[in-house]
Amino acid sequence: MEFQLQLHRSLAFLSQRGLPRHRYEPPLFRLLWKIGIQVPPPHYMGFAKVTVCFGAWFAVFWGSLMWLLMWSRQGRGLADDALAATVAGACFGLLMAWFYERDRKKFSLPAWESFGRG
Repeated sequence: MEFQLQLHRSLAFLSQRGLPRHRYEPPLFRLLWKIGIQVPPPHYMGFAKVTVCFGAWFAVFWGSLMWLLMWSRQGRGLADDALAATVAGACFGLLMAWFYERDRKKFSLPAWESFGRG
């Protein structure tokens, strides 16, 4: 219950700061929250955690899509496909981490823990 209260407060705060909903509640996070995974909004995660979270999601999603649409017909090796998906995921993850870090500083966001008190 504590997490839900903390999440609700932090999302309300981000909304009050003028951020659009799709920026503080990305679809990936809405899905994680819906299935019960207690992860803070990306603005309140560290740089490395955002990189891994978004990078892994992108690598799996984009790599699978590329394999289905193109790579399976080209006769590429599995190692090449995995490497391409990993590099793309790492680039995407770093870009998203930079984006959320920039927002954190721009909007002077408090620490995640500050939303859990009383």
